[in-house]
Amino acid sequence: MIVFVAFSAVYILFLAWSRWYWTETELVEIDSQFVRFSILVPVRNEEIKILELLECIKSQDYPSDHYEVIVIDDQSEDNTFNLVKSYIQNNSLDWKLLSVNTGDKGGKKNAITFGVSESKYDHIITTDGDCRFGDKWLRAYASKYSNSDAVMVTGPVKMESRNLFTSLQSLEFSCLIGIGAATLKSGNPTMCNGANLSYKKLIFQEVSGYLGNENIPSGDDEFLLQKIHRKYPDKVSFLKSAEAVAFTDAKQSIGELLNQRIRWSSKWRFHKSIFIKLMALLVFLNYLALFMAGIESFAGGYPMAFLGVVLIRWISLLYFSHPLAQFFRISNVVWISLLLEIIYPFFVFFLGIASIFGKYSWKGRYYS
Repeated sequence: MIVFVAFSAVYILFLAWSRWYWTETELVEIDSQFVRFSILVPVRNEEIKILELLECIKSQDYPSDHYEVIVIDDQSEDNTFNLVKSYIQNNSLDWKLLSVNTGDKGGKKNAITFGVSESKYDHIITTDGDCRFGDKWLRAYASKYSNSDAVMVTGPVKMESRNLFTSLQSLEFSCLIGIGAATLKSGNPTMCNGANLSYKKLIFQEVSGYLGNENIPSGDDEFLLQKIHRKYPDKVSFLKSAEAVAFTDAKQSIGELLNQRIRWSSKWRFHKSIFIKLMALLVFLNYLALFMAGIESFAGGYPMAFLGVVLIRWISLLYFSHPLAQFFRISNVVWISLLLEIIYPFFVFFLGIASIFGKYSWKGRYYS
């Protein structure tokens, strides 16, 4: 129980620390300055969502001669390629559709690298084929670059929710985005999301892109973040703007969710950052201590002490997640955060084991 209380104290302090750094991250105001962008969309088997994404890009409140769109098809096995081709032709767009043979592994990284090599503008933005955003998405990025010396900008992503299961994912994911923004602000970046990410083309080339981690299936976002931040620690920032949010659907089944999170968590052990490895270890030990304390307290006849600490942990989570819920416009945060505090220990504990020994798939490819 003492170990659990100690870990809980660290957990509470970390949430308070993250909340402070999140609130300290400056809001970006949209202005009328324009930057030229190359928008890269690596896709594989995205026939269901791809047209919605393309329509979002075409509908940007931004000069059409200030951005190009490059869709890079990564050996899609469905009708993605033909849908994109028809959309470009039917709308008379001067967009590029590339097809790259990337082999069995590392497809997305190779696709992005190919897209960067074919781009013509100084600023790159990457997004995924199942995303969508508002019409001022590009203007938010332009405002950030125009008013700072940033060489890399990480953007916010929201998982859309329709029921309790997806609402849990939406709040949990917003907390991850908040922690990513907070740790970046503190100078110890941990995570970002390739569904909404931007950097200067020359910087990507300067750090040799994904060289050194090209054989790791995931991590096209975080490994690049670490590389660029090591070289330019004061020129990587988070784009805190509601106009910049990229939206994607939460997973609809437990199987899909677990597969996604095993894929995400499997890359943590490949990070070179001691801070990231230590944080991952502390998160796992924190929830392991919770399990052990729960068994000990109920078996020893003092469950109220254990439940009291859990209550304080939940209040801390609510305190941390409240400004994030406001930013991402997530409702019912009180009850969702309570349920998340109950379920999440089991979720993290499972992922900690599965990320080492488990297998996962991504877009029809299988990895172990």
